[in-house]
Order: sequence, then structure tokens, then C-alpha cells
Amino acid sequence: MSNDVQTAETMETLTPPADAAPAKPAHPRRHSAGVLVVGYGVLVPLVAMAMVVLLTYPASGVENVLKVQITYSVALLSFLGGVRWGISLMSGGTHLRFRPLALITLAMPYAWSILFMSPPVALAALMAGFLLVALVERTGADSPVPDWYRALLVPFTVMIEIALGLTLLFILNS
Repeated sequence: MSNDVQTAETMETLTPPADAAPAKPAHPRRHSAGVLVVGYGVLVPLVAMAMVVLLTYPASGVENVLKVQITYSVALLSFLGGVRWGISLMSGGTHLRFRPLALITLAMPYAWSILFMSPPVALAALMAGFLLVALVERTGADSPVPDWYRALLVPFTVMIEIALGLTLLFILNS
């Protein structure tokens, strides 16, 4: 058998038929351990900083931990907007329309403006921002966001909301 025939046969087995339905993305628990490790791993510093604030506030120096927690959360919220941009760019087509991209693009200036707010207002604004991003990602019927990402975003957002919410409640009651 010649190399040309082998290449043609290989291509036929690698190329799905034109009328084949696209493969459905796997659930995050079956998608990749790396996705889960990295996804939840970025929450470790946020939760750790919340614990430091809860255990030591209003001790000297804890204000710096609070500032770092807010700054880290701002970067994380901006990153989620960038993830959505990347998914849209990779999907192309109607996902590159102005309205969906403009909406998620607002996450970055919104997040970075939070750095100029007092800590209680900043924490509340961050909580609202993460919730809005999650809602936008969960409600778009024509969204290019894979199912596994949507499934991961729910517990991810809940953990962020708990960490920021506990910090907010604690500093308001101290």
C-alpha cells in the first residue's frame, strides 16, 4: 500500500462526516483533573486571605491583607472577562457581535475601578461583579461557553461569594 493511500485512509478516519453532530463537551469532573486543580487552585489565596482577615481583624497589618484580597479579586474578575473574550474569539461567527463582547468587556474597567473604593464598598461591588459574570455566562442561549465551563463557574462563584461575603460581614461587624 502506498503512502498516499494510507494518508487518505487516515484522513477519512480522522475527519467526521459533514452531517455528524458536534461532540458535546464533557462534564468538568470528567473533563480534566487539570481544569479542576487549576480552577479551584486560584481560589486558595482568596480563601486564605479571607481566613486571615476573619482571624486577625482589626489587628495591625491586617488592612494590607484586606487590600491584597481585594486586588486579587479584581484581577480574578478581569481574568474571567478575558476568558470569555478568548472563548468568543475561538468560536467566531455570531459570538463576535458587539453586544455580547461589550457586556463582558465591562468586567475589566468595572473591576479595576473597585480599587478606588473603601473596603466594604469594594467587597460588595466585587460580589456583585462575580455574580453578574456568572449570570451572563449561565443565561446566554447562544453562548459559546462550553458546558463544562458553565458547570465549573457555579461552585467557583459560590466559593468566591462566600469568601468575600464573610470578609465583608466581619469587617462591618467589627
